[in-house]
Amino acid sequence: MSDTDARTRILAAALDCFLERGVQRTTVDQVRKRAGVSNGSFFHHFPNKQDLAEAVYLQGLEQHQAELLAVLTPELGLRAGIEEVVHRHLAWMAEHPRLAAFLMAPPDWIAPRDAPQIAASSREFFHSVALWLREHGWAGTPAFSIVIAIWTGPAQEYARHRLLGSAEGTDDAAPALAQAAWNALKPLLPTIASEDSR
Repeated sequence: MSDTDARTRILAAALDCFLERGVQRTTVDQVRKRAGVSNGSFFHHFPNKQDLAEAVYLQGLEQHQAELLAVLTPELGLRAGIEEVVHRHLAWMAEHPRLAAFLMAPPDWIAPRDAPQIAASSREFFHSVALWLREHGWAGTPAFSIVIAIWTGPAQEYARHRLLGSAEGTDDAAPALAQAAWNALKPLLPTIASEDSR
């Protein structure tokens, strides 16, 4: 088994164990046995369980962020970009429910957002999103954190409830939430929104 194969198997086994038992109640030995790797192979890739949990989280985070950035092409208009991100966000959650569940509500564990790789990935992602917005006329107000909260907050909350089984999925959820994101942001970005409202 190659190093890459072993690492992939360990990450997949860890995700299963973490979702079933929680991070705190999962042992390294449970993950190792489920992955079918030796102690040496496990510790070659992950010095401890915290590093493993961060790696599982980072894997999902980077996949999700890459999907969202892929739709934010330079030629895409502001409205189309805002709406497409919401569509893609919800689609990724539906396509990867286990990774999404670990990203959004990992049992008994809080991802350390200041962990170097997680922080770097998030910083690069949000820098790219802010750059796309600036290229489409956003002048920096309202603050980026406010734009993001309005843009993806409702879709994020809907996805969370879906993943926890407390909300029913409907075919019109993505279009409705995408339209709502545009309707909410349009008044806050009047100069550029007026050019993109048609």
